Amino acid sequence: MRKYTLILMLGLFSIAVMAQNDPKAKAILDDMSAKYSDIPGFTATFTQSLENKMEDFTDTFKGEIVVSGDKFKADVAGQLIVNNNETVWTYLRDANEVTINDYDAEAGEMNPSKIYKAYQEGYKYLYMAGEGNAQYHVIDLVPEDKDESFYKIRLKIDKKTNLLDKWTIFDRAGNIFNYEVTNFKVDNSLTDKDFIFDPSKYPDIEVLDFR
Repeated sequence: MRKYTLILMLGLFSIAVMAQNDPKAKAILDDMSAKYSDIPGFTATFTQSLENKMEDFTDTFKGEIVVSGDKFKADVAGQLIVNNNETVWTYLRDANEVTINDYDAEAGEMNPSKIYKAYQEGYKYLYMAGEGNAQYHVIDLVPEDKDESFYKIRLKIDKKTNLLDKWTIFDRAGNIFNYEVTNFKVDNSLTDKDFIFDPSKYPDIEVLDFR
């Protein structure tokens, strides 16, 4: 009995230690965040895949993103999302329909303009791998809010560039969302106009404005 009690205590201690913020992880995350903060804007292509092993389901999409500060534009799987940090436009190409909503910064939605600074509030972080000659630092983010739809984000940060090349979101429904960034390019020419969706450019478009 004492043996099992000791094992249980050690297990609980390990969980408690893992729940603490890891200084090594924080230093790497700070370097990554600083690198992106110094970039006025960027464009990139990316691959997004969805896995659900329980349902034996996999799907993969390719897309493009444009990011400047807290603003972003993502074009993937027939859907264009434009967010200027005040308004969000979601355009469905097949339906020729755009939905317009006020941007809710408190909603906690994970998007391309937030992923590299998400750790700064509401998350615990832990350095998982990357010692020696490994290409990536691997860091797990765990949300402090247990009601979040996802329970972990795994980041892979390139050691040479301090850029986030890959990340994976694990949700509580058994879905695994994988993202991999390719063809990353710094763009100094982006303006506020690049993050506004203009319905007048789409003939016969249906506009659903919920603002």
